[in-house]
Amino acid sequence: MEELTDRTSYVKATNKDGICVLEATATWCSQCKAIQPFVDKMIRKYPDIRFYKYDTDTADDISQELGARQMPTFNLFKDGDIMGGVTGARAEALEKLIMENYDGQVVEE
Repeated sequence: MEELTDRTSYVKATNKDGICVLEATATWCSQCKAIQPFVDKMIRKYPDIRFYKYDTDTADDISQELGARQMPTFNLFKDGDIMGGVTGARAEALEKLIMENYDGQVVEE
């Protein structure tokens, strides 16, 4: 998963056509580590989605713009527009948000 480090990389990633999911994370966040295997599964299951992460401690301009106050926080963008978000390590809510906005290939494991 590519890491966004500043506002420029964030704008570039979110303004591309298609869907991308951004994960606000921090190195000290235990819930971020706990949900990582599920995120890895979503990366494989939804190959047409671009997944990114950013560290709220080092990319504070991104976390301020998106209002990420709790980790992990996921934001889904489609064709440059924010479509929704999920706060916390809530796997079912994240996949529901993805399914509501995704019409590409699904790879079942």
